[in-house]
Amino acid sequence: MEGITVKEAYEILKEDGVYWAGGRNGEIRVIKSVSVIEIPDCLEWLQGGEMILTTLYPYKTIDERLNLIRGLSRGEAACICIHPGNDPFPQVPDCLIKLADEINFPLFLIERKVPYSIIMKKTYEALLNREELALKKAQEINNVMNNILLTNGGVHEIIDKLSAITNKSVLFLDENFKLVDMILRGKNGSLIEEDLTKICDFTKSYIEANILHKRNKNKPDQTHIVSWEDGFNLAISIVNINDEMDYYLLVIKQGEMTELDNKLYKIAFPGTITALKIDILKNLAILETEQRLKSDFFEDVINDAYTSDELMKKRARTLGLNLLDKNFVVIFDIDDFEKYCRDNYEKGEEHIQKIKRDLKKAIEEACKDIKNRVLLFVPKSDAGILLIGFTQIEYKREMLYKKMLNDLFYKVINGFSTKNPDVTLSVGVSSGMENIGELKRVYKEAIFAKDIGNKLFGRGKINFYDDLGIYKLISIPDKKEDILRDRWFSRLYEHDRHKNGNLIETLEVFLDSNGSIKDTAKKLYTHPNTIKYRLKKVKELTGEDIFQDEQKRLYYHILIKALKMLS
Repeated sequence: MEGITVKEAYEILKEDGVYWAGGRNGEIRVIKSVSVIEIPDCLEWLQGGEMILTTLYPYKTIDERLNLIRGLSRGEAACICIHPGNDPFPQVPDCLIKLADEINFPLFLIERKVPYSIIMKKTYEALLNREELALKKAQEINNVMNNILLTNGGVHEIIDKLSAITNKSVLFLDENFKLVDMILRGKNGSLIEEDLTKICDFTKSYIEANILHKRNKNKPDQTHIVSWEDGFNLAISIVNINDEMDYYLLVIKQGEMTELDNKLYKIAFPGTITALKIDILKNLAILETEQRLKSDFFEDVINDAYTSDELMKKRARTLGLNLLDKNFVVIFDIDDFEKYCRDNYEKGEEHIQKIKRDLKKAIEEACKDIKNRVLLFVPKSDAGILLIGFTQIEYKREMLYKKMLNDLFYKVINGFSTKNPDVTLSVGVSSGMENIGELKRVYKEAIFAKDIGNKLFGRGKINFYDDLGIYKLISIPDKKEDILRDRWFSRLYEHDRHKNGNLIETLEVFLDSNGSIKDTAKKLYTHPNTIKYRLKKVKELTGEDIFQDEQKRLYYHILIKALKMLS
């Protein structure tokens, strides 16, 4: 039962011989049941919200009676009604009334002629009547919310109706405490709009600090009334979508939330939350179906599992894969995830699955700002694959589209690494494509850019296929021995290995610098004479004049790059 206030109960009972003696400031306490106390040591049975009927017979001394009232108040009983019993001349000590006033605990006196049954009957009639009215009102709200869903309404229409019912502004936040939609009502709407970011951040801090770690998912979530700045109060309720996702419903009022407000929220929130949950789950189901169809399409294209180019293009159009002028495959990959799983097996499968979910969520969240560009997202076990498009103008301004992709990379990193600091991500970006038939090629390029970038520049970076230069021309050998079959190059390698030398590094920088000894020395922070000595040693070991023959210079340049990729 939702209950009635002590003041409401008194209005019902005062004509029957009930007198309000003390604790009038506790009039808003809520009565949920009626209990009789005629034995000592009964406080441990309190559930909260009781109207206590007693003759005080078991409590002989003044101290015992004072302690009873204090205990009832601590146990969140609603009030106490003292009956004289068989005593023809009942007296209640002034100290009991004084204590009731001090702690705002309502104390009633009952005339001797009034039996407990009258009080219990009328109080329970009021409770049942209030419950019946609340249930009726809740059913009406449920019907309204269901009608909104049946007429293809969604989140906006649902919270608009809640705003109308409560006559207050309503915000709806997603799992990351970002605003999904809002209805601002009244003269204070502009103030709320100005402080939206602060309200969202405050809600996040409050939920994380006071609710999440105490939450029992086997029990329904309660509505939390929280004071905010500038005299605003928030009624916050969690909308649990599934085991992994919560949204947040906020009703905002300038001024104190009254008991009437609280009762209205208890009636209106359940139906509203159910409607919101149904709408979100419906949309998630649609998105999941679209995602599965797009993922199947992607797998078919990269595995050549289609009968004709025309059918494949038609299928792409049906799925809404309308390419922009230039489109890139971007692969986010968890570095050496198999090894991480082996090294952390004791943390359990749930830990591994959490990392995968965190990557998916981080990519989805980072893509929200560029959702019109994201044509395809394919989640993998330890990776995420995106197809992202740009206009011709953006593509020609090379630094613009690369900056946007770099920004995306760092947003994903920030969203993922804050939760998983011991795991790194590497990213590969393909060259541009203009039609869907090129998807397989650019997918391979993105993988190549990620893998080669890891070897050359280290993990945890974004690598563009277009920036790989000569490495794009190299087919990666399976092992070093394939490169060292060249006996002249093998001599350089063995010299460096045994003498801790750097002839190969010097030769690489010299060739990268277009044969400039000055530039080579500058890049290696070495004196030019030292560079000359090393190059002379290279010539002695190879027995060939590789500095004069352009073909040999290119050949050795490629061998060095290939060796570097296997290092």
